Amino acid sequence: MAGAREPLCRRRRGNGWHRRGRGPFLQPAIPLSPVPAGRQQIWTDATRPPVGAATDGRGSAGRATKAGQRVGQPLPGPGTGSAIGTPQGLELRPIHEEEQRAYSTLMRRAFGESLPTDEELAISREITEFDRTLAFFDGKEMVATAGIFSYEMTVPGGTLRCGGVTRVSVLTTHRRRGLLTAMMRRQLDDMHERGEPLAALYASEAPIYGRFGYGLGTYQAAVELERSHSAFAKPVTSIGRLSMVDVPTGVRQFTRVWEQARRNQPGMLALDERWLRSQLTDLELHREGSSPHYRVLYQASDNPSGFAIYRIKMDWDAAGPNGTLRLEMLVAATAEAYAALWRHVLDVDLMARVSAEMRPLDEPLRFLLADSRQPKTRIEDGVWLRLVDVPAALTGRRYAVDGRLGLRVRDPFCPWNDGQYELVGGPDGAE
Repeated sequence: MAGAREPLCRRRRGNGWHRRGRGPFLQPAIPLSPVPAGRQQIWTDATRPPVGAATDGRGSAGRATKAGQRVGQPLPGPGTGSAIGTPQGLELRPIHEEEQRAYSTLMRRAFGESLPTDEELAISREITEFDRTLAFFDGKEMVATAGIFSYEMTVPGGTLRCGGVTRVSVLTTHRRRGLLTAMMRRQLDDMHERGEPLAALYASEAPIYGRFGYGLGTYQAAVELERSHSAFAKPVTSIGRLSMVDVPTGVRQFTRVWEQARRNQPGMLALDERWLRSQLTDLELHREGSSPHYRVLYQASDNPSGFAIYRIKMDWDAAGPNGTLRLEMLVAATAEAYAALWRHVLDVDLMARVSAEMRPLDEPLRFLLADSRQPKTRIEDGVWLRLVDVPAALTGRRYAVDGRLGLRVRDPFCPWNDGQYELVGGPDGAE
């Protein structure tokens, strides 16, 4: 089962929010070279020839070539691999809007969660792409679900379209009957037809998705730091200011910050205000005994360049306050904003520690601390990726150095990828 972003038993916190299909990939940190300064963004459309197609004679969408050549006939498209049909007696189709409650209820039941409320359904409806949902029906009963969010993912030197797999569940009464495989087949065919070179998901269990061609694309970190060991090596000097903001201001300004930050961080996604509004919806279900959201904006010269969203969970023992600050998001477009926001969350009174999930492995926080050993870090699997269109995915990004690489791809689940390729790339592009 997968969530839009399933990112310590504490790990369940992050998973729950994304399994419910509310959120995007928040903090992926793909360990690739950053977008080169001043480089033009590259947009890849699988319906158009890639860079260099006009001169090297490559077919549409950069299809696989015959051995030793750069020109060849496209391989057959969807449906030419192993036959994967709909299990007998069941119907697979997108859901109708009036079926949203049953769709969400089945997914919640599969993950052992409470039933969706009217408020939660209204929030989910705003971001749901109903034409990209899937559900299996046994008669009139819905027995399995899946969905896709349409994203743009930053890659080194550009942006690629990406299908975000989410809301995957199968009722226990219908397990081991091929329902998941059929939904994965339908999703990948759909992404290929729409020209999305990448598919991405967060896996509830690591072994599930490898058989469909997904592989671990990123790692992420869960971090905990005691406030008593949180001194910085140098004082934070900042010309900006921090302020608490309401939800409408947060939606508007946090969206601006996200857009600045994501263009320079491979793995981050383009998000509009719908997504930030969903993230800032502060339902009791998501608090898990902690406070409502605190929303902090960092601005320098009236320009927003960072934000943090957190909750606090109060606790007292014989020695006094022993609270925990749960950092849900901290996004910064500048080093100054990053340092100021971390200093803020580490200085909240009555807190004994700060915990944060879904953080990048190259988190600069350690380099700010006087004692870099203090953060307790747990490394976890992060985004799982699938190359839906191998040529489009590999030519839609830039590479740190010039080079040439020969590839042989065997892809029985997506047979249009099968073949031999020669990748020629560098800082100025690839073909």
